[in-house]
Amino acid sequence: MASAYSDVATVETGTSVRNKKKSFYRTQVTTLANGGVLRETYRTDAKGNNDVKISEATTSGNPPTTTTTLTSNASTNERRALQNKNSQLSNSINQQTKDAATKAKANTIDPVTDSVIDKASGGSGNDASQPATGDSQTTSTPTTTQQGNNTRNFGSMQYPANIAAEQDVIQFTALSYAVKDLQGFTFGGRDRVTPGSSSGRSKGTVTLPIQSGIKDQNAAGWGEDTMTAMDIAKAGIALKTITGGADGFGDSITELSDQLKGSGKDFEKFAASTFAEKAANVKGLLARTQGKIVNPNLELLFQKPSLRPFSFQFKLSARSKPEADEIIKIIRFFKQNMSPQKGGGSGGASANLFLQAPNTFQIHYLHRGVGSTTEHPFIGRPKECAMTSFEVDYTPDGQYSTLRDGYMTSYTISMSLKELEPVFFEDYEELNDPNIIGY
Repeated sequence: MASAYSDVATVETGTSVRNKKKSFYRTQVTTLANGGVLRETYRTDAKGNNDVKISEATTSGNPPTTTTTLTSNASTNERRALQNKNSQLSNSINQQTKDAATKAKANTIDPVTDSVIDKASGGSGNDASQPATGDSQTTSTPTTTQQGNNTRNFGSMQYPANIAAEQDVIQFTALSYAVKDLQGFTFGGRDRVTPGSSSGRSKGTVTLPIQSGIKDQNAAGWGEDTMTAMDIAKAGIALKTITGGADGFGDSITELSDQLKGSGKDFEKFAASTFAEKAANVKGLLARTQGKIVNPNLELLFQKPSLRPFSFQFKLSARSKPEADEIIKIIRFFKQNMSPQKGGGSGGASANLFLQAPNTFQIHYLHRGVGSTTEHPFIGRPKECAMTSFEVDYTPDGQYSTLRDGYMTSYTISMSLKELEPVFFEDYEELNDPNIIGY
């Protein structure tokens, strides 16, 4: 038996401005003689003191299963977050469990497997060291993808290698796609991954210098709509009849009759012109003979929100072999994470019936002052995005040119992304800071 603690992580719980709260958590993992692990999560202070247990879980068996218990110390917000597998707290605990379990396994003689650790950390429990089963094509290179449960992590990369610690940067974090649960009349939301958080969905990060031409464009879908007088009258009768029954129907007829008393002759001309147009199969008779048209009640109406697009371009030129290797890894990072994944089925004959959604991306503009790194307060924050296209120009200088060992002298990468969800008024309110741009 061996135990290990994770590092302390800061997590925000709550869903509105009034009940949002930042707290500190750490997780202890203990190996068991049967090959299982016990996970205990504590609310603590910034230094890891004054532990208060909020949950515990035991993972064991083959295939491994997890039994979770919430303690009476867990707050309402914590219970809600722990019941949402995609919440910031759940993702943080999964990452803490993975880190602590890895430490504990290294110091125990108990037969704890990678499958048990993967399951305890929120994964599928598949052994990531085994090759994936695919279609009839074969490959000599083992893969870590397990039928839609991709455990591949690309780590942290940056270009250039000697980027200054105080220089502002843009950071791309690849995330496993988070599905949404039905909640009444809508779907549950996705918690925005904050810079440097230990989210269990993270598949790696790329840090690059901020380029010129960065911008965002907020938009809303508005469209013209018309409704004729007759349409309004019919809608009014129908609405009042539905809500008021026979009395509502009578009131609407009385109201229309009163309005027609003061415009009887005009209505007669309108009715005559309408019937004449139908009989002669022509249009515009009222406008030609009376210089009038029926009021179309034209109005610009809100129709739907819009999803914001983002585009970026970076030129990558290596000044050393390690930097050239890093560039290749960066290009591979974007290409592989934007690609759909095989194995969306539950196994067997249906393993290739579906495709799993590609990984998504969280973009952060980081303001890195002396001794601190924060999300840039004066640049708009993108929500979680899907990468819709990625282009590599291997000859950005107009001619084929390589270094002695075959690396291109320069690469230019261009990418287009679009947010998964619209930006709402309440998103700005939840930031609770009027002195930043927000989204």
